[in-house]
Amino acid sequence: MAVDKQQDMQNFGVHDKLEVGSREFHIHTGTLVEQGKIICEVFEKGMFLIAREFPIRLRNGSLTVNYDYLSQVAQNFHYRVIEDLQMLYRIAEKIKRFRHPRSHYHLGAIFLRLNLYQEAAEQFEAALALEKDDVLALTGLGISFLKQNLYQKAAEAFERAIVLRENFPDVINYYALAQMFLGNFDRAMTLFKRAIDLNPNYVEAQFNLGVALYKSALEGVKDPRAVAVPARVSIYLKQVRDLEKYRDPAWQRDFTMLLELLKDNNHDVILPELEKFQLRLVSLGSDKDKIYEFYLRFLFGGKEIDQQTIEKYQPYFEQLTDRFKQYPDYWNDLGTFNLIKSRTYFMQALGEFEKALELAPNYQEARKYLDKIKSSQRGFLILLRAILK
Repeated sequence: MAVDKQQDMQNFGVHDKLEVGSREFHIHTGTLVEQGKIICEVFEKGMFLIAREFPIRLRNGSLTVNYDYLSQVAQNFHYRVIEDLQMLYRIAEKIKRFRHPRSHYHLGAIFLRLNLYQEAAEQFEAALALEKDDVLALTGLGISFLKQNLYQKAAEAFERAIVLRENFPDVINYYALAQMFLGNFDRAMTLFKRAIDLNPNYVEAQFNLGVALYKSALEGVKDPRAVAVPARVSIYLKQVRDLEKYRDPAWQRDFTMLLELLKDNNHDVILPELEKFQLRLVSLGSDKDKIYEFYLRFLFGGKEIDQQTIEKYQPYFEQLTDRFKQYPDYWNDLGTFNLIKSRTYFMQALGEFEKALELAPNYQEARKYLDKIKSSQRGFLILLRAILK
């Protein structure tokens, strides 16, 4: 992996080129003082992949800004994003030596969230090579293909998943979407209706059904101007917009733009935007990617988890809201995190006792504690690896 550094600090901007195998990423970071945030964006071949934000706290009413401090914070954040990306590729190489399908699945889900669809598909396929009937891995694989516009491959993956779990509304909805993009409108509409029957509140499937009806109406019509966008497209798009998971300002802005487009009957403009939006709504549905990323770093990251890493990931585990506190998974993940955190302090203590003996080789109390810690060191690691695997 190579990083080509270019810095232009005049506008608090940092730009790097990161090469990973045949991939070439461009990472741009800028500081928006008035908005109180640093934004890091990752591109490949001009295509936007992901953005990360870091809030900066300025004193209210202050007339001066410490630009040297801000530029240093921006650089630190910038290089942390690069290191995180490099780390995922290092883990991808390392887990090839292990028979651990769950790790392949979780890494695939992380790559998928980062819009790195080829890498995601490779991880899901690796998981399936070890557990061929893993419905979640099949779903992830299908989504990876769908996002790459490989609709036939996506349909085949979703079909395999449905054979294994026939009443999974999300998979049926995604399978219907693949069929719709293949031009099989009747099949797609039947599948969308099946997903809705299983979950009547599935407004994304209702929206997709509206788009399928719209595309079907346009197929072979002599005068496209005589076809109007079905009302259900706008009705259910608004209902999707109102879901909690799309409350982010960026999502809301895109919903507003699409709803404006639907007011005209310009099919050539509307259809590509609708299709693009349908694919954006496709998700593996995991809100625990950062938790799995932490586990993967511990298992395969190649170095000890330090205090800075603990502090970085701790907020993802300690989501102290009533909604999370009622889920057993929340407490299970938090317990696992605290065990790993304990081992970090355990290793820190080991180093400190060794430092005491380095300064005073005959310090018997430190020797006794160090010997006891070393006798438990491997057992602690085995325990954690057993829990995570």
